[in-house]
Amino acid sequence: MAEYHSFEEGSHFISCLLLADQQLRQGIKDETNVRWIVISLHDALYALLIEKLTRTDGFGAFTKEFEEKAYSNYNAGRSSKSPEFIELLESQASARVAGIGALLDRANLQSGAIIPKCDAHAHKSPNRGLGFMKEMRNYFAHPRPGSSSFSVGYVITACIDTIDTIRELEGIKGKRSSRHDAREARILIESIEYYVRRWSSIASS
Repeated sequence: MAEYHSFEEGSHFISCLLLADQQLRQGIKDETNVRWIVISLHDALYALLIEKLTRTDGFGAFTKEFEEKAYSNYNAGRSSKSPEFIELLESQASARVAGIGALLDRANLQSGAIIPKCDAHAHKSPNRGLGFMKEMRNYFAHPRPGSSSFSVGYVITACIDTIDTIRELEGIKGKRSSRHDAREARILIESIEYYVRRWSSIASS
């Protein structure tokens, strides 16, 4: 009998936290550790945004254009059994999920967390670090010709601000029941924060 592994946003969130925690525990961090720390924390935030914003009808995390189609269906007074709504559900499988910046805007967190569209250095935390995180994740996940360098302080700022945003987002009520084990997430987030702070302390000493 064939064995299958099933994935959804909740399991993706936890697996990204596990990866970040594993990489941060390394006493001496090389380029490979930094790559996976950045990718995993960025993607943990992205997965959690998708989980928190998705409504019970399955919509809420897609691009603005696709979400407008869903609202148009409701505004027209059609039921969930209408041919138009069923067609919309079927097209959901190939619909594009909104980018992390758009989802953060949509989440409207109390901290005002966003991904800056220009010079992240000009912004305060958490937006400064979120901008750093997005820049590094783009580079590590989609390499370009040439080389790039990121200071330890730059990486740590990105990690701390991303963790703070994950913690804030984890504290808000989602549109559906949680897709992940909240207790496990808290334990992992605390561990990740501990190792990032320890890394920061060692780097500044």
